[in-house]
Amino acid sequence: MSEAPDPGRTIVRGAQANAVGFVARLGGRLLFVFIAARLYGAQLYGAFVLAVAIVELAVSVGSLATKRILFPLLDREADLPHGGAPGHLILDAALLVSAASLALAAAMAGGALVFATSATAIALVAIAPMIAGQALLDLLLAAVRWRGKIGYEVIARSLVEPWALAGGASLAFVFGWGAYGLAAGYWCGTLAALAYAAGGVARLFPGIRVWRYRPRPAALREILRGAGANSANDFLSALYMRADLYLVGVLLGPNATGVYGMVRQLITPLRQTRQSFDGLLIPAVSRTIGESGAAGAGAALASATRLIFAIQLPLLIALVAVGRPLLAWIGPGFEAGYWPLLILGAAEILQSALGVGDLIFVFLGPRIGLYLTLTSVAAGISAAVLLIPPLGITGAALAALLSCGLRSALRFAVLIKRFGVPIPHAHLGIPLLAAAAAAAALRAGASPALALGASLAIYAAVLAAGLKLTGQRLTLTGFAAERLALATPPPPG
Repeated sequence: MSEAPDPGRTIVRGAQANAVGFVARLGGRLLFVFIAARLYGAQLYGAFVLAVAIVELAVSVGSLATKRILFPLLDREADLPHGGAPGHLILDAALLVSAASLALAAAMAGGALVFATSATAIALVAIAPMIAGQALLDLLLAAVRWRGKIGYEVIARSLVEPWALAGGASLAFVFGWGAYGLAAGYWCGTLAALAYAAGGVARLFPGIRVWRYRPRPAALREILRGAGANSANDFLSALYMRADLYLVGVLLGPNATGVYGMVRQLITPLRQTRQSFDGLLIPAVSRTIGESGAAGAGAALASATRLIFAIQLPLLIALVAVGRPLLAWIGPGFEAGYWPLLILGAAEILQSALGVGDLIFVFLGPRIGLYLTLTSVAAGISAAVLLIPPLGITGAALAALLSCGLRSALRFAVLIKRFGVPIPHAHLGIPLLAAAAAAAALRAGASPALALGASLAIYAAVLAAGLKLTGQRLTLTGFAAERLALATPPPPG
């Protein structure tokens, strides 16, 4: 009997595959933001960014949390006699997601038509139907991850979607579509990625046989039961991550929104570092909690936090070194986003690296996660209302940092007191020390490129020395082994 693969290595391999894809995705995004800034200008780009942020908020509800709750549902389906019908469970979920997303799209477009004189409302009406496209894309990519196949998500999200978005926006400009050009690019990116993901599901679930599918009321009820609190939490989390952008749009107008939206695009690699692990980390945490409970999963979560943190810190150092010239290259006026860029980068690290512990709430206490998110959203919005008028987009970034810091503190307190999860803060010490030493090199007064090279070399050297002296390792440990039966698609029929 073959030995089960080491789950830590499996997650890291998946993260490495995702990381390669994210480099390609970053290239596509940089091309798109350059096209948007140079061809469409800050005002139209700002309107598009705000509309997409509203659509993504709706996606967090329309997807019914299926990108996370699907894993235990598929596990139970596979344990049924004769392997159950996991393919039909996906179709059950797709039916509910489509209905919820299209209803949201209709309501959103109808509401936006009332204010159709604004550029943001026009963009929102144009891309509202893609709420369903993005929600279904989340669902289908979760399904292929359940099979242990991360490559489909890498290609769909990192190659197909961003490059189709950039290509569609460029062609729309050539054809003179004006205010609808960026929305056309969004349609192109979403539909192309959705088609690719659907092909992956058809291949990995050969017994799905759509023509034989009939909705199963029991399965639909089970999906809706799991979606309740988790969907509310997803909505608040999405609001939590975008409230600053909405308030910038309302209080400062589309030009400032365009600059602030560009800054948020540039911190995408920090967020994607965490996302590169999530594809296989989420099902691995689900298995680990199922076998060892929340307290038993503490060491595994700590090792994941340390590794993600150690990767994100040099990315933040790079933003410090080259952020200002990069913003100036993008277009006139965008260099005003330098300090918000650094502040939002720090906030993103707090939320994504330290936020690994939120997975405990997903599986064991969705209502607790909901309350923590609600508290953080209220604090962030309150701080933004106070700070944006006097400080502009820098105030918005500071409000986001305050909100993320509060959430991190509350998360740690609840994990310790409610779930008995140990929080070994020492596992973050070595990466922080290495980052502090690297930051000192940035003050040497050299050119941005030389300062960046020196600081990254110092970071790597101090990190390696610190790990050796303390006996720590940047590996993922403590995860339950993956069930081999889930790694191979069932035979046809």
